[in-house]
Amino acid sequence: MDRSQYRQQCVYIPQDFILIEHLTVLETMDYAAELKMPSASRSMMVRKKKVNDILQVLGLDGSMHTLVKNLSGGEKKRLSIGIEMVCNPPIILLDEPTSGLDSVSAMQLMSYAKTLAMEGRTVVCVIHQPSSSLFNLFDELYLLSAGMCIYHGPVDEMVGVFAETGFHCPKFYNRADFALEVASKSPKEVEYLMLKYSKQPVTARKLSRQDNSSDDRSSGEVCEFFAQLRVIAHILVGFLLGIVFYRCGEDASHVMTNGASLFFFQLFIFFGNAMPCVITCKSCHVLGSIVWLASLAYFKQSHLLSSAVPLEARVFIRERLNNWYSLEAYYVSKIFADLPLQMICPTLFIVIAYFMTGQPLEWERFGMLWLINLLLGMYAQTVGLLSGAAFDIQMATFFVPCFSIPSMLFSGFFVKSFEMPEFLQPAVYTSFFRYSFQGSLQAIYSYNRTNLPCSDIVCYFNKPAKFLKFMDTPEEGYWNNVSIVAGFIVLFQIVLYIVLRHRLKIYQ
Repeated sequence: MDRSQYRQQCVYIPQDFILIEHLTVLETMDYAAELKMPSASRSMMVRKKKVNDILQVLGLDGSMHTLVKNLSGGEKKRLSIGIEMVCNPPIILLDEPTSGLDSVSAMQLMSYAKTLAMEGRTVVCVIHQPSSSLFNLFDELYLLSAGMCIYHGPVDEMVGVFAETGFHCPKFYNRADFALEVASKSPKEVEYLMLKYSKQPVTARKLSRQDNSSDDRSSGEVCEFFAQLRVIAHILVGFLLGIVFYRCGEDASHVMTNGASLFFFQLFIFFGNAMPCVITCKSCHVLGSIVWLASLAYFKQSHLLSSAVPLEARVFIRERLNNWYSLEAYYVSKIFADLPLQMICPTLFIVIAYFMTGQPLEWERFGMLWLINLLLGMYAQTVGLLSGAAFDIQMATFFVPCFSIPSMLFSGFFVKSFEMPEFLQPAVYTSFFRYSFQGSLQAIYSYNRTNLPCSDIVCYFNKPAKFLKFMDTPEEGYWNNVSIVAGFIVLFQIVLYIVLRHRLKIYQ
């Protein structure tokens, strides 16, 4: 069986199972059933019966309409197992499934796992200190001591094998406790067992697990925090710019100031949408190992993907590697899921700043300025995600400013293209700020804008055409600038997909 076939036949349920906390238990199970159940068995009735049966077996039928974030630790553990069991996979790997459960719930859960095994499936569990009744449910045992196997075989034969090497189990003693006592002995005392079950000497290995207990917020809470912060920041900065450049767009004597305000629109829209994506790209780490023998390689590779996807990275990696969906499906759905926030933030900012800075009260011009800034915000988010996917946190936060500063210099606001050295002039066509800034100027001052009122004796830029010429901006061509910014978005989205595909390939 090759790797791809194995992944289709096997699911891994880690101890630290990440869930979407703003869904209810029933919504989470329905979501899993929609994605994982075969299409022939995906009818509403079949799916509903399957979900209800699993919830009843796991004791979650009374919490179906409870948000995941409000569940207890034991309930979350049972739910994490339930969502992977909706398709009845032939191989199920459970990492400490009874952790956080009381004895009754643990027995109920493991009895269900035993039922799955008796139906012809292979169920592998990593378990610590099981009760006697739980231990009796297992058929085969793989016991480790200092990272080396000291027993591998039927559970009923373990006591006899250990007795042959001088370790005798007292009568009426829990065999699981006896096994742990033998496993806790020094390597010298169990050297014979190590040699018997190990083909060659293996040095003891320690698995270093990252402690995530210091993280007080779950991924869902952090994501919600950043979303709220972005909205609030766009509102506050919109008012701030509106106060600083108050009604500067109404008077010909303040045309240069108004041009500066439009340029600051571009700066905030870009950095206000790019940098949060860099940070949220870095706030997750990928999940743990399958079983002890595979865990070392798994954790070595986990950091390769921790910077490859957005904040819900751990959920995506777990679901992708368990064959819930493809990278393409996640990528496309992520684009559409981010659209509301991508539209809300620039829209709130433009609505506030546009009217406070005294721009012309014409819906067409407002719509043109809104569109070019909206596209710039989408492009900024793509750049942020790309930098977060391609680099570590230090390099990513360094990359975005370094990437954008040349574009700012060649935007035409600080230096006009005809004032630059001739060998640098072609570089202006690579500046995305140039196209968004020109589009903003055209939205406000082009397309038959009437002469501006002048409060001074003489206003050189009372005619909008003069100001556009001074800024090296053609009076026509707004839609060309829109198309070019949209082209930047498409290009960088393609690059982002390639980077994600490459990282995921390395991980697999």
